[in-house]
Amino acid sequence: MSLRMFKRQPPKLLAQFLVSLLWGIVPLSWVYVILYVGVRMAHERRTGVLLRMLLHGTMPREVLLRPWLANFLRKRFAFFWASLEVCFSIYYRHLVRRIQGRRRTSSPNSHTRIIRALGMSVVDGLDDDSLLANPRDTQKFPKLKEALARDDPRAIAFRKEMGGWFLGIRPEDITRLDVLNWLAWSIFDKYYDEVVLFDSPKHEMQLFLLDVLHTFEQRRGLRFPDRAVLSPIEEKRRRTMMLTLDPVDVHTRPLLLYILIFGLNRAVHAVLNMYGMRRMRMHGITYLLYMPPGWSVEAACKGEALRPVMFLHGLGLGLSEYVLPLFTMLRPNGVPASYPIVVPLQPWISYEFFSPRFLRPWQHEEAANVVRSILELHQFDKCKVHVLSHSMGTIVHTWFLRTWSSLIARSVFVDPVCFQLWEPHICYRFLYKPTESFIEFVLRYFVARELGNANLLMRYFDWTANVLVCDDIPEHHDPKHVRVYLAGADTVLNAWRVQHLLKRSGMQDVIHYDANLHHGELIMAPGHRVKEMLDMLHAL
Repeated sequence: MSLRMFKRQPPKLLAQFLVSLLWGIVPLSWVYVILYVGVRMAHERRTGVLLRMLLHGTMPREVLLRPWLANFLRKRFAFFWASLEVCFSIYYRHLVRRIQGRRRTSSPNSHTRIIRALGMSVVDGLDDDSLLANPRDTQKFPKLKEALARDDPRAIAFRKEMGGWFLGIRPEDITRLDVLNWLAWSIFDKYYDEVVLFDSPKHEMQLFLLDVLHTFEQRRGLRFPDRAVLSPIEEKRRRTMMLTLDPVDVHTRPLLLYILIFGLNRAVHAVLNMYGMRRMRMHGITYLLYMPPGWSVEAACKGEALRPVMFLHGLGLGLSEYVLPLFTMLRPNGVPASYPIVVPLQPWISYEFFSPRFLRPWQHEEAANVVRSILELHQFDKCKVHVLSHSMGTIVHTWFLRTWSSLIARSVFVDPVCFQLWEPHICYRFLYKPTESFIEFVLRYFVARELGNANLLMRYFDWTANVLVCDDIPEHHDPKHVRVYLAGADTVLNAWRVQHLLKRSGMQDVIHYDANLHHGELIMAPGHRVKEMLDMLHAL
C-alpha cells in the first residue's frame, strides 16, 4: 500500500484519530443494536409484538414520551446495518481464531533452499572466500576455517544484524536456546523442543542445528552463553521473532470497509475492461489479460513485435491501488499498448474478503504451475515474457525465476522484499516494530494487521522459498536484462542495505536508487517511473 509522502509527515496522532473513526464503527454498531433491542424488550415481553417493533421500528408508548430517544432508536436502516456489522464482527473474530493454528510452510524438498538461504546469511558481508572451509560447495552449509575475532568489524556487524531477531535484549545476551529455537523455526518451522521430540534416531535435525549454531558463533566472534543474567524489565521484554509460530495479530475493521474496497476494485476493473483488459480464470485463479489487435506470438519470437509484460502486484487494496501503473501499461505513449499484459490477481492480499481464496493463498508450487499454464494457454511461453513486480509481488517473481527462468526475458523489481530475508529488518519493520510515524501507523492498521495479509505473512510465509539469491537471476549483472528500483526512505525494507548487497553481488549497474522516495512512490505516486521501466523492458 502506498501513501504519498512529503518530507514532513502528518503527525501519528492524526492517523490514530482517522483509524479510530473507522475502527469505531464496530463497537458503535454493537451499542446501537443493544439499545435498539434492549429498550423494546424492557417494555414488551410478547415475542410477536416485539418482533414487529424490531422490524417496523415502532416504539413502546413509554419511550415515545422521550422524543430524542424515540427518534434515535427508530431508524430501521441503521439497525439493519448495525446488525450486519455485529454479525460480521463475530464471524471476523471466528476467522481470526481459526487462522491461529499452525501450518506447514516448508516443503519436503526444501533442504537445498535452506542451505543456500542460511548460507547467504553467513557469507553476506564476509567479502573473503578464503575464510571459508568449503567456499565452492553450495550443497553444504558454509563453514569457517576459524572464528572471527570479537572486535572484527565483520563480526560486530553480524552480531548486530542477527541480534535484530531477538527483541528486548543485547546481542551478547542471546543464549544458545534462543538461537536453537530461532533456527528450529527458520529451518523446520518448529520449536526446538519439538525438533528434539520428533527427530530421527540418529538425531540428524539436532546435529544440523548445532552445526549451524557453531558456525554462527564463529561468524559473530563470540560464543552464545547457556544462560543470560537479565533485569526483570529485560526478561519481560525479551522476545524472539518467529513469524509463523507467533500469534497472528489482526485488528478489527468494519464490513463497510470491505464492501467499499470491493466496489472500488470492481469499478476500476470495469474501466480497465473498456480499455481491452479482460478478466479470466485458470485453475481457480483470476487474472487480467490485455491482447492488442494484430499481435502474434510468431512476430514476437522474430523480434517484430514486443514481448508480453506480466505485472505482479503487492499487498494493499488490489486493483484500485495500482490504477496509475496499470493505465500507464495500457497507454504507455497515450495510445493503446502494442504488447500483451498479464496480471495475476491475488485476493488474499487485496482486501477481497468475499473471494473463496481469501484465506487460502497460493504457495510457490501452485503459483508457478498456474502461471505457467496461463502462459502456455496464450502461447506466451514460446516468445518469453517480461516481468515487472512490486513489493510482495517480487516474492512471486522469485518463485518464477527459480522454477522456469527460461521463460522470463527481462525482469524489473520495484521495492523488492525478496532480497536479504535472512536479515530481520523487513519482518521487524512491518510486523513487530512499534509504530512511530503517520505512514507506519497507516501501514500497520490497513495492511499488516488486515486478516488476509496477516494470514499470508504469519502462517504461509516460507522464507527459504521466498528469498532470492542474486545468482538465481539470469544475467543479473546486465542492466539490459535486470533492473532493481529502491526507495531510500522506504519504511518497509532497508533499501540502503539491499543496495549494498546487490553491489557486492556485482549488480551495481542495475540499481536505481532514489534516496527521497518512500515505499510505493516509484510505481504508484503521480511521479512514478513505470514508463521508464517499460522502456527498459522493451528496449532493443
